[in-house]
Amino acid sequence: MARPTKSKDTGGRPQKANVFAVLKPYRLMIFGLILFALLSNAVNLFIPKIISQSIDEFSAGDFSYQKMLIEFLVASLIILVFTFFQGILQTYASERVARDLRTQLTDKISRQSFAFIQQTNPSKLLTNLTSDVDSVKLFVSMAVVSLASSLFIVIGASALLISIDWKLALNVLVIIPVIIGAFGVVFGKLGVLFKKSREVIDRLNKVINESIIAAALVRVLNSQTLEYNKFMEANTTSRNISLSILRLFATLIPIVVFVGNMASLAILALGGHFVIQGDMSLGDFAAFSSYLVILIFPIMVIGFISNFIAQASVAYGRIQEVMNAPETRDTGTIDTALSGKIELKNVAVSYGEKPVLKDVSMTVEAGTRTAIIGPTAA
Repeated sequence: MARPTKSKDTGGRPQKANVFAVLKPYRLMIFGLILFALLSNAVNLFIPKIISQSIDEFSAGDFSYQKMLIEFLVASLIILVFTFFQGILQTYASERVARDLRTQLTDKISRQSFAFIQQTNPSKLLTNLTSDVDSVKLFVSMAVVSLASSLFIVIGASALLISIDWKLALNVLVIIPVIIGAFGVVFGKLGVLFKKSREVIDRLNKVINESIIAAALVRVLNSQTLEYNKFMEANTTSRNISLSILRLFATLIPIVVFVGNMASLAILALGGHFVIQGDMSLGDFAAFSSYLVILIFPIMVIGFISNFIAQASVAYGRIQEVMNAPETRDTGTIDTALSGKIELKNVAVSYGEKPVLKDVSMTVEAGTRTAIIGPTAA
């Protein structure tokens, strides 16, 4: 079970949470998960070689359907088996991480005082237990495997392109820093938006919670319009932030498509020239085109997986704020059984700098019921 990391003194600045720290207690499981993913991707990288070899054999008049079919079937079967076990382990690992995180959070919250719950905000704690944990779960189930697989494919496909023809490969591999640079610029702006989106979810949870709990009071005071406006304001803010995130992602697609098309054009022009000159076989030309497709897709995956990592980092940081909060010690001095009578003398309560009770004294007799009525949803 994962343990909360101790916060360090950073000179008043909030310490950035490392979401990869959540994987430490599950090292063996994550290692097995990545191993299955890498094995299936290694076989996937071998398929263009089978196509290349078959084309060259056909050109030489030595083509065998049986051999090609057997190689494809064996490769497909291996990929199927490894992907099957990867899917099972992936689901189990993510659900276990989510379960352990929720258990730790509820255990920590249960040991805190009522003042801490009110100060932290119950709606935020609800988001911690639901959306934030789900973001970390999504990170474990998708981001970890996809990131490892994509890096492996990019490195493997680049090495195979260079092994086929290094001159053509260098012209094609220029797309990698261009695409990575585009993703870097976009995701540099997304971190703030992801944090704002979580805060808006907190506000939505608060508005919905208050409207449901105080539904009868809302009807009595005829304040439906006020509650509706509060909900619409939070909901509209959430929509606007989501649209801002979507607009940033929308700028990436044309860039990636344009750069990919330029790389395809380079292969057609320069690679076609090499084939005509006899410096490259037709099979190698086909393999080169296949590896380009294989190369571009994981780069896009790395970019979009960065979205999950950014969201999970923000969510894990919010979770760590609760996990690292100092626990309230019991400072009570009464060690006898309560008789039932409750007496308050000169009580004052404030939320932040806003006082809500000033010098209040009252007595509640044993066996009686006392109702305290205040403003809407108080």
